[in-house]
Amino acid sequence: MRITRTARRTRAGIAVSVAALAAGSLILTACGGSSDSAGKLDGTYYVKDVNGTSDLGQLVVKGNSVSHHEYGCDGVYEKPGVTSTGEFTKDQTQIIWTVAGDDSRNKRTGSESISTSSTSISIGGSVYVRDDSDAGKALLDGFKTKCAK
Repeated sequence: MRITRTARRTRAGIAVSVAALAAGSLILTACGGSSDSAGKLDGTYYVKDVNGTSDLGQLVVKGNSVSHHEYGCDGVYEKPGVTSTGEFTKDQTQIIWTVAGDDSRNKRTGSESISTSSTSISIGGSVYVRDDSDAGKALLDGFKTKCAK
């Protein structure tokens, strides 16, 4: 009888330890996931022919803050022609534009649904590509070439 009681206690102790480790692992995983996703989109993204113009659209993401700029050939990398700022929703499925630029061409108002990948952010059917991706480098090179003419 004594061996049976000891074996039961040992099994019960192991079960409790495994359950505690599993719970601790879940808590650490949940905490790690939220901090990783907060900055995963950080960077600069571009799209050509923004809002149906021949301008270059630039989206800059820092944490939950987003700024959108539009550049014409005469203002590339200087002062943008149109600027808007906004924030991601907590689940990062929408951008809520908080300050719209005062240019009448500005289309960034209210909120817009987005989808993301490791190299792009899609907003309203326009795909903004990360500046350091192959597609982003090609887009920037093409815009510079077009503007040099």
